[in-house]
Amino acid sequence: MDATRKMPRSLNRASGLTFALLALAVVTRGAPAFAHHSVPVNFDQSREITVTGVLTEIKWINPHSRFRMDVKNDDGTTVEWLVEMGAINTMKRAGFDTDKFTIGDTITIIGWPGRDRDRSMLLRTAVLKDGTRLAP
Repeated sequence: MDATRKMPRSLNRASGLTFALLALAVVTRGAPAFAHHSVPVNFDQSREITVTGVLTEIKWINPHSRFRMDVKNDDGTTVEWLVEMGAINTMKRAGFDTDKFTIGDTITIIGWPGRDRDRSMLLRTAVLKDGTRLAP
């Protein structure tokens, strides 16, 4: 006679259900991390703006690279703009070589304005000081 004890079937089913619920919880836990990346929610794609200023910060990082730039208003005051863009590899594949951008350079950015943040935008085209146009 076999001396090993068999687990009742009801416990096996309960274990499987517990595992499935745990796996579902783990998978759906990561979903909110992607929610803030929605372009239509964060940027107004119905209008395009153009901003020219001096680069003050360049971050080639994941998941989103970014520029900060000082822009002079019509009244002479200077304000900071945040320009968001794709991940570093995405930008490099589109021709955004990091050596083309230097702190202190004047650059023109064409893109979609931020919805919830003043003076923020999503880059659609960058126009360098030599006139080169780059688009991701």
